[in-house]
Amino acid sequence: MKSMGNLMHKIMSSISISSTGNNSFATPAGNGLSRHRRASISASTSDMRSHNSRNNIVIKSTPGVTGLRNHGNTCFMNAVLQCICHTDILAEYFVMDQYKIDLTRRNKKNSKKFGTRGEVTEQLALLLKSLWSCQYTPEISNQFKTIVGKYESQYLGTNQHDAQEFLLWLLDKVHEDLNTATKKKYKKIKFIYPGSQGRAEEAVAAEALSNHMRCNSSFVHDLFQALYRSSLTCPKCQSRSITFDPFLCVSIPIPQRQMRPVYVTVVYLNQQPKQVRLGLSINSQANIRELKEVLAADSAIPDDKIVITELVPEGFHHTFSDSQPLSSIHENDNIFAIQVPAIKPVNPRDGEYLLLVWINRLGTGCQGKRFGCPYVKEVPRECTFQELETAVLSTMSGILKNGVVEQVKHGPIVRFRVVDGIPGKCYLPYDVDHPLYMPTVDKAISLCDDERGPKHVKLIVEWDLETRKEMVLNIDDFIEEHSSVNQLKNQETQSATATLGECFELYTQEEKLGPENPWMCPSCKQLRQGVKRLGLWTVPDILVIHMKRFRQTSTQRIKLNTLVEFPTVGLDMSSHIVGRNFNNNLHTNGYSTLSYWSPWRRHRSRYVRNDDNLYDLYAVCNHHGNMQGGHYTAYCKNPTDGNWYSFDDTKVEQLQNEADVVSPHAYILFYQKSTLTHSSTSSSSSSSSGSSDHWAYHMPNFNYAPPKFSKSQDNLVGLKDDEFRHNSRKLNPFTRGIRPYCSMAPIGSHQKKTEAVIAEPDHYSDDDEQYNKVCITESRVEGSHFIAQWSMPRHYDCLFMSYNDVML
Repeated sequence: MKSMGNLMHKIMSSISISSTGNNSFATPAGNGLSRHRRASISASTSDMRSHNSRNNIVIKSTPGVTGLRNHGNTCFMNAVLQCICHTDILAEYFVMDQYKIDLTRRNKKNSKKFGTRGEVTEQLALLLKSLWSCQYTPEISNQFKTIVGKYESQYLGTNQHDAQEFLLWLLDKVHEDLNTATKKKYKKIKFIYPGSQGRAEEAVAAEALSNHMRCNSSFVHDLFQALYRSSLTCPKCQSRSITFDPFLCVSIPIPQRQMRPVYVTVVYLNQQPKQVRLGLSINSQANIRELKEVLAADSAIPDDKIVITELVPEGFHHTFSDSQPLSSIHENDNIFAIQVPAIKPVNPRDGEYLLLVWINRLGTGCQGKRFGCPYVKEVPRECTFQELETAVLSTMSGILKNGVVEQVKHGPIVRFRVVDGIPGKCYLPYDVDHPLYMPTVDKAISLCDDERGPKHVKLIVEWDLETRKEMVLNIDDFIEEHSSVNQLKNQETQSATATLGECFELYTQEEKLGPENPWMCPSCKQLRQGVKRLGLWTVPDILVIHMKRFRQTSTQRIKLNTLVEFPTVGLDMSSHIVGRNFNNNLHTNGYSTLSYWSPWRRHRSRYVRNDDNLYDLYAVCNHHGNMQGGHYTAYCKNPTDGNWYSFDDTKVEQLQNEADVVSPHAYILFYQKSTLTHSSTSSSSSSSSGSSDHWAYHMPNFNYAPPKFSKSQDNLVGLKDDEFRHNSRKLNPFTRGIRPYCSMAPIGSHQKKTEAVIAEPDHYSDDDEQYNKVCITESRVEGSHFIAQWSMPRHYDCLFMSYNDVML
């Protein structure tokens, strides 16, 4: 302890000598820096200092350009936090402590029930202050993760999560913490469809928004929230149902190529291997007939001798007709193309021939599971049950044991169930002379039109377990996979190109509801397959656009690496907003006339102008990798110097080319209105490049004091408070360094004595070697008081300490 005291004495003496020799640090409160000094600071990006005349805070390097420690797969969280940090007006709201006004006015019951009692909001504000003041330490983000995990258990531990999902969760919790709405329940509204009783859509939208804002009123919603319009149109009577709902983020689909992949298993008559799976690239606007033509070219089977059907574990599910669109085949469908022979003509001896297509299944009725491959056989319709069973088993002789066919003469072995037969009478009787002339067979034939291939009857051959064990030798369903399958899968993941406008066009285009999801028409009073259409009714000040890069295929989830080209400035949303009567006094822009908002909020124009729909990009959240493993990063535009930076956890680099932000990895886009201005009763802000008038240079004094008994252990995640304290000495910390994460630029040579005993670059990666030196991370003079904040070596468990005129 004596040696530590001597060390601290030397440190404090060295800093005291340096501080008295530098007039800028000894300046009394209120005087600030000289004009000449301010000019040199503003012109420098590698060594920027700003003096707060009220609190004498020192900002090192470029404000906000600070990396975040990865606490175990928290890159999704870090990327989102960097984008939030560079949402300039929101960062100002938190860093300048304006959120505290709303925090005291919030609905405490709702905050307790739906929010986090202000804990997440307070911790977010603390984190943003540390980033903008360049005084971030890993302890702060680790504590933020702990608080997040306290209120959402899925964020405990070190699992990776979706960035967009976390963003919406965070905005929702902060909104509930700051929610000043006094109402607990929504008002019951007797909904009247637009157009009825002379009501305009503007009136219905205003009423829906007003009802929503009875229970929701926060600065978060003021910035991020707007309305979308959803309409359902009846295809019969053309009546419409229109609803208006709020959104914080627009999730847009990514257009796919004109060609779509289709995977088909071809079942040959007399070829080995009997089943081959092919990968086909078909025009997405094609029909089943065109699919047969492509199959005929690839398999050498005449297109009129192909039956396209879908098989499920229980048996046949659906047989497709030639006129059906290719879209009727879904990605997860198990499609089979079965080759059938030419039907023999009617002859006097055998009469009419009937084409049978069957599969084998263990069990009876609706129970059981199919096994083996499909089979095809042409039989005389006048055959007996014994002759039918003999023909079927002979065709399957390759999977049966020796002598099975001869046992037919001793009695029936299997049961035949007719697909699409008469309900309750679908089984072929074994005690009639000609079972294939039963009415249930006639019905099945009548349902098989010429477009579904040659006339045929589908059968389910049912086996009981004991019989199958005794007679079936092989139940394997081997399917050989052609090389075209892998080639097509690889092509699916290759990059394509689309524009942001094309994504919005796809988002707003009409979509017909499926038969499994009908809609009750309010006029017809009947279930209809309505036509649904989404559109943006209003747009927010901060527009968050989420691109749907992940989708489910027939076998797995894949990521779309399509390059979506988006503008960095001047995004015009006018064409994507639902057209309406702009002369209607009921139409307003946003929420200004419907709710009482934060005292800090700025004035909005009541009516929409065309220039209000122009947006500029300021942040991008990127996802690298695939579904098996990925990583999140962020590109953010700093509002103080106008430069773009890449944030990869603790690694921060300036982008030399603004066009680099447009990449196939872009996942979430953050836009703000071009006309967005910052004005409040307590701060002056400007986004001009390099201006010292930005609010970041006037932020209140920030001095972080870590919680009592808390240690910066990066791997203490997923533990509850009691477990955290109890196990803090048992768990091994990460081997990454603890150096300050304050900026990109190195400390200037004229500050080495005042700001750090050991002068090294301020930015470090997670892979740096252990840092076992005492380091002053922040020092300043407040009036006649000297304040120093320093960090201990790694073996002291990253204990951060702050001293105010106190000596060891």
